[in-house]
Amino acid sequence: MTTEDDARFLAEQLLVAEAGDIAHGWRFLTLDNLTPLGRSDALLYEKALDTFEQAAGDRQRRHRGGPHSLTFGIRGDDADQRIAWLHARLEALNPPDPLGFASWDIRDGAR
Repeated sequence: MTTEDDARFLAEQLLVAEAGDIAHGWRFLTLDNLTPLGRSDALLYEKALDTFEQAAGDRQRRHRGGPHSLTFGIRGDDADQRIAWLHARLEALNPPDPLGFASWDIRDGAR
């Protein structure tokens, strides 16, 4: 297998895993392009986590972070509405980059 084949295989496996989670009631939102470089960025990161806790309420939840991303998952009957609420709140927190555009990429799904 080539590196490209490996990447394609891993992407397919991720799709299968996410489809299984969705079938079991999970909904996801991913926040990319996090750049916690200083205190203010760290505080925004904490606000994003606090907002996730508010969105999830007492529902089953999980989150996973990488160096520049966070993926949030909420499970339950109203998970779609809770993820939509979270998306709207994160958009409001989204800091502008030096050119004035939103710096975070917020998207539905775990990929």
